[in-house]
Amino acid sequence: MDKPQFHHQLNASVLVMLSLVLTACSIWNSPTPTPLPTPSPTLRAAATAIPTPTETVVSGTVSIWHALDEQQFPWLLKAIAEFQSQYPNVQFDVSFIPALDLKTSFEVASSEGRQPMILIGPGSWGPEFFDRGWLADLSGLASAELTGNLNPAALGAAQYDGALIGLPLHIQGVVLYRNSSIIIEQANTLEKMLSMARQANRDDVRGAYLERSFFYSGGHLSGLGGRLMDEDGYPAFNDEFGLEWIGLLREFELMGPTEFFGDNDLQAFTENHAGYIIESTRIRSSLRDALGTMNIAIDPWPIMDQGILSGYVESENIYLTPGALDQLAMPAWRFVESLFSAEIVTELAAAGMIPSIRASVALAPGSGISINDDLTKEAMIALEDGTTYPVVPEMVYYPPQMNIALQSIFFDNAEPAEALQAAADAISGSIISIESTPTSLP
Repeated sequence: MDKPQFHHQLNASVLVMLSLVLTACSIWNSPTPTPLPTPSPTLRAAATAIPTPTETVVSGTVSIWHALDEQQFPWLLKAIAEFQSQYPNVQFDVSFIPALDLKTSFEVASSEGRQPMILIGPGSWGPEFFDRGWLADLSGLASAELTGNLNPAALGAAQYDGALIGLPLHIQGVVLYRNSSIIIEQANTLEKMLSMARQANRDDVRGAYLERSFFYSGGHLSGLGGRLMDEDGYPAFNDEFGLEWIGLLREFELMGPTEFFGDNDLQAFTENHAGYIIESTRIRSSLRDALGTMNIAIDPWPIMDQGILSGYVESENIYLTPGALDQLAMPAWRFVESLFSAEIVTELAAAGMIPSIRASVALAPGSGISINDDLTKEAMIALEDGTTYPVVPEMVYYPPQMNIALQSIFFDNAEPAEALQAAADAISGSIISIESTPTSLP
């Protein structure tokens, strides 16, 4: 089983046939429009609004571009149908664009002034598009209740340059998987995890087979209280927290073998030869298929004296473009808000996605959200203690240099302080170089 690719290709053959235009009839406007107040976000299903003579009927056409796959796309149709039951005068123009083409298509359309009102796409796209003036700032629209209900790490990636450039729709990230046939109970602390993993080492079974490459281990640095970069994007990891992080990764060797962006950990886990692995939630279904529902769990990150283990969190965001705010009563924004209602969040989870709602909110009694899949619930709990995977432009320089540093430490016995400093110098040099190069935006 190969390591997951984080810019994966979607199966488009069926979805192209599902591109459609959804329309509602009887569009009319009040001769003396009075804008409706923006409804407060809620985790309860919204009641159907009945316009009064002084209210403006919410109408218009909302265009959406997406690359949702055939399992996810029906969720969007249900969300639209639910919204139109409340606002029947709103039409939807929904376009599927294959994942590999969506970014380029949006860039071309935006540069030509024909972008959609809503874009569903990776959180990593947000800063670049916002810098080009192609995304709206939602800071004045999203209430504290709505943003407070969202996974903090996912929300962090949507906050850029003092603006809220999107909202996380669903999330994925790095988590701790446990084979419960090998290690029966959950470990709340790293000390207990280490003890149970060592006790499980026998014959061809290893208590743990933990990944130490940057994407899979970088979140632990934040869990220890350290920082990868400062507010300007420059390295901040070459300090005492960085050295503690390296020490933590070396402790992984006490539990069993380690991996560095290879497949040995996955193979051992799926063959019932490893108790713990660190992997992405993207492959949770395939891991469950290999082990069986009763033998797999996603555990919360264990705590330690210095802090907590943690994993990077990424998100698929929903973005509004500036034109969406020009429509009377902003139906596009109202639709975005509706996606965080209890009913629609429940449908999103049923479609195989991990909701961006905090686990402590979504799984609380009375939330109105029903999630039946245990791994989805466990992933939400684990990811609530996750770390924002930075999406700032400078981030492109970090993974290669961080992996060079980690490899030199673990395989070539380099001094950690020297290896981290070398990585910091290389990253800083790249940032300075690009900042000194004049660029022009379209």
